[in-house]
Formats: sequence, C-alpha cells, structure tokens
Amino acid sequence: MNQRLIIIIAIVLFLLGIVGVYFSESGEGDSADEAQHSSPTVTYFIAKRIIAAGEKITKEDYDEKVEEITDQETNLDVPDTVEGYYLKESVDKGTTLTKSLLTKDKPVLQQSNQLYRYTIDLNKQYVNNIYGLLPGAKVDVYIRFESPKREHDNKSNIYRGESVVRIVKLFKNKKLLTPVMKGKSVISEDVQPDNWNSEYTIDIELSRSDLKKIYQIENKFDMIVFPSETDLKDKVGAKNKDAKK
Repeated sequence: MNQRLIIIIAIVLFLLGIVGVYFSESGEGDSADEAQHSSPTVTYFIAKRIIAAGEKITKEDYDEKVEEITDQETNLDVPDTVEGYYLKESVDKGTTLTKSLLTKDKPVLQQSNQLYRYTIDLNKQYVNNIYGLLPGAKVDVYIRFESPKREHDNKSNIYRGESVVRIVKLFKNKKLLTPVMKGKSVISEDVQPDNWNSEYTIDIELSRSDLKKIYQIENKFDMIVFPSETDLKDKVGAKNKDAKK
C-alpha cells in the first residue's frame, strides 16, 4: 500500500513538473514575441533657439523628441547626444541637430583659403537694423568715423562741433555668419533689445583684401550693418513678378 502511494505521488509530481516547464517556456515565448513586435525608437534633438556656428550646445539649447522608426538606415545621422558639442554652422529654431552639424572641437575662425570670419562690434543703436536676420543673409557694411572739420559746403557731411561725421559704405553683399549676439548668446524671440547692457556683435565673411581695408583705417570708427540693398531689390522684384501672375 505504501509503495503504491509513493508511486502515485511521484507520478503526480512528475506531471506537475512537466506542466510547470510548459507554462514557463510559453511565457518566455510570449515575451520574445512582444519584444520582436515592439517598434524601435530614436531620439531627435531639436534646437530651441537660433544657435550660431561655433557655439557650444547646452541642455537649455534643445528639446528631445522620441519617435518610432521603421528604417534604421534613414537615421544614421542622428547623434546619441548633442550636449557639449559645437555647431559647424548656424541653425534656426526648430532645426533637427544631426551628426553632420556637430563637432567635438570648436571650429576654427578661418572659413577657407580666401575667406575669413570677422567679428563686428555693434553699437546698441545700430542693432535693430539687422535684428532678425539669419545666417546666410547678405548685408552691407558702412563705417561712421570722425575726421577734421573741412569741406563746410559739402551737404553730405554732418557737422558735430569741430569735426565732421562721415558715413561711407565699406562692403556690400557680405555673407552673415551669425545672428546678432549679446555676449555669447544669440538675440532671439525670448531676448528682446530693450535693456541690453552687454556688447553686441555679428560675424561676417570677408576676404583678405577686405581685412586690409579695415586695418588701414586710422581714425576711430563705428561699423553699421544693414540688410543688403541688392538682396532687398531682388526680393521686391520677385514679389512684383508674383503679383503680376
């Protein structure tokens, strides 16, 4: 009797063991199926503001956007992180930051063998002339300088005491490399030009001969930057053509 009971108990335990193994394998299979059917995701980094070329990216400069992906090859240019990297070129607000836009080392100032980056210090009263212009726009550069009082009958000169204030166009159709900068920050929609106390600058692209012109000026001067007259005329002409159509 005892032997039969032992045999029965052994058979029951054996069957329970088989059932347990079956459900365990079934659960693992379900988990594997779920993992296979879940779509992979990618994290995109979106610029929260205009960021100038050469700026170092911080956490405050971007938002993260997670999306499901279906084609891994189309997302090879998406970086794992952007914080601490420098921008190779300026970007507008809302731009997706990709590997091709980033560099671990700060970009050099020289643009090419013939073209160089030149920083213009802007007087506060001249900033509104180009507020809102994005990198890539064309600008005209004027200089305003004082010279000894002379040519009193020349109405193009503005007299200030014992000197004449002259305004001369120095360059035209030069490429803008950065938006208006307040210190190290870009002036954007969130930072309006009302109580500015820092220094304001922009970077433009100049040739070696352009730089020589600047270095040969001996008088004290201010630089004033306007949107390019040629660029504005082209835009007006394009609008007129569209209106006639």
